[in-house]
Order: sequence, then C-alpha cells, then structure tokens
Amino acid sequence: MKINVKCFATLSNEDSCRHDRHEAIILSENNATVGQLIEQVKVPEKKIATVFVNGRRSGLDFRLSEGDRVAFVPAVGGM
Repeated sequence: MKINVKCFATLSNEDSCRHDRHEAIILSENNATVGQLIEQVKVPEKKIATVFVNGRRSGLDFRLSEGDRVAFVPAVGGM
C-alpha cells in the first residue's frame, strides 16, 4: 500500500520524511494505522502534536488506505 508522507519543522529528516515534498512510503500491511506508519518512517511519536490524513486531523489508530496523504506536525512555540 502506497502512502504519501510529509513531515514539518523538527520532524523532517533526509531519510524518510521531508518537509519540502511528500515522500511515497510503501506499507506492507493493508489497512495499516498511522501509528504503524510512524514506526516505519522513524519519526519520534512523542514529538508529534498533530497528524493530518488527507487534510483532516486524525489519530494514531486511524486506518490508512491506498494513496492517503499523511502529514506530521510537531508542537510549535511562539514568543
């Protein structure tokens, strides 16, 4: 199952999850959850504040489908 993933700010890494473009991730299990995707892209779960699937807020137990677009956003502080 192919999922498009994007990581913002401090969650971005060069290997599997970029901030400037979606990365296509292949999940071996159909109906995998957002939590399983987090494990595969090696993003620290405790640093994720918000998850979006296809532009809507989602939880870690949300079941993904072929072609979904997932974005991980960290907590952001201001002045």
